[in-house]
Amino acid sequence: MKKIKIIFLLVMAVFLFGCSKSDTKINEDLKKAILQEEDLTPKEGGSINISVVEFKTLNPLLNNEKSLDQALKLVYDSLFIVDENYNIKPKLVKDYTVSQDGMSLNISLKDNIRWHDGVSLTSQDVQFTINLLKTLDKSTYKPLVKNVSRVDVLSDTSFNIVFNSAYSFSLENFIFPILPKHRLSGLSIDGMNLYSNNLIGSGMYKIDKYEKRKYIDLVKNEEYYDKKPYIDKVRLVIVPDKEAQESMLISLETDICKIDKIISGQFPVKRFDIREYTGNEYEFIALNFDNQYIQDINFRKALLHSIDREKILKDVYLDNGDIVEFPLNKKSKYYNKELEVIKFDIDKAKKHLSNINLEGVQFKAVVNKQNFERLKEAYLIKNYLADVGIDIKIVELSEEELTNAINNKDYDLALLGWTLPIVPDPMFNFYNSFTNYNDDNVNILIQKLISSNSESEKIQNYNELEKYVSNNIPFISLLIKDKNLVLNNKIKGKLDSSEFNIYNGFEKIYISE
Repeated sequence: MKKIKIIFLLVMAVFLFGCSKSDTKINEDLKKAILQEEDLTPKEGGSINISVVEFKTLNPLLNNEKSLDQALKLVYDSLFIVDENYNIKPKLVKDYTVSQDGMSLNISLKDNIRWHDGVSLTSQDVQFTINLLKTLDKSTYKPLVKNVSRVDVLSDTSFNIVFNSAYSFSLENFIFPILPKHRLSGLSIDGMNLYSNNLIGSGMYKIDKYEKRKYIDLVKNEEYYDKKPYIDKVRLVIVPDKEAQESMLISLETDICKIDKIISGQFPVKRFDIREYTGNEYEFIALNFDNQYIQDINFRKALLHSIDREKILKDVYLDNGDIVEFPLNKKSKYYNKELEVIKFDIDKAKKHLSNINLEGVQFKAVVNKQNFERLKEAYLIKNYLADVGIDIKIVELSEEELTNAINNKDYDLALLGWTLPIVPDPMFNFYNSFTNYNDDNVNILIQKLISSNSESEKIQNYNELEKYVSNNIPFISLLIKDKNLVLNNKIKGKLDSSEFNIYNGFEKIYISE
């Protein structure tokens, strides 16, 4: 952008002042400014530092520290990856076919994939990883293989995964790192936790050196089967906590960090580049259907029309997010782009309430008193609803008290947040502790969706479910919050970050000193 401004000003100088004896000088400056665009051409080489919080193991299936999990995605590849829109894309996979009955998945691996020690990555490694993961009760990745019955190896580069039942989101589950059988086979859990047994991956970077509690040095994998990164070396600096991660970024000891809250002036533009990406934190209002008023669709429509979600997004979340009609990333291929956006409309709200007698009725809305954004949100909503004659009492609770209130259905409305799962299966929205909305049509639509036989059918069925939910309002969707990644200004290029992998697209960034 800075380079473009220089060119624009020089062009304007020629336009405003016309030709003169200095024309040659202006033209020379203009050429230099245009040539400066070459500074934005990706450059090979250099090194950067990123931080990870202290961890117990380097094994990516046994590790439970999220910052390390993110960083290890530079070292270990998976069959599929999640892109910035939370859609699934092949990584180690060259071709795949789902059987017509949805009971099996045939996969062919890409050619010439090698582990960092030079050994070929084969179908046997995939089989070993899946079989191992099924035994690791404490692994955060274990739920992803619960529907796998077995893996049948057909050749070194092809295999069949057989499922216990047909499930249309099967592909989305294969996003866990694949481990080398020849390094880990036969080891006990203790052996698998030893750092010396976890230094070999198949990703774009190799582990070069590990100093316990200090750092992990990564170097570019020159034999990488996919696009190689521009940056030669990455140091993972090991720190005690999240606060230390942020402090090291501010002091320029590290170069990239996810920041939960940006304080004005904290990251001056001369030194830092703040990049937003779509997160997976969903804000919504849960409704207790034991309440006779909430059972009335007209009352629920009145609630939705009464709330100015755009103002909440602006005033509470500083426009860092997206208003949604369904708990799903708006850029997802499954998000129904034809959903009607329910606008703030007091007249419509009052019309829906015209036949409902609310005299003397007060509704209890519960909220976590430690969540200041949600607390502010609650009182804005209280005022909105008061304008249409709905009386809300805000009850501020501790996290434990809020959980008890939800479990005991001791509320009418509850202002809550939910971390959307990486696998976009919508069942979690309806089969949980905070909704007692029962609708056979929803059950039928969900079953239809998870039994879809093709991607086009899956999208169509997902859209049907979204439309039905939008029309019947089992909960009130507010927004999905954006997240912030802060980079040292020396880093150029675009990362395709998501909450699953903030370093997605790492091969596209480079250093410009």
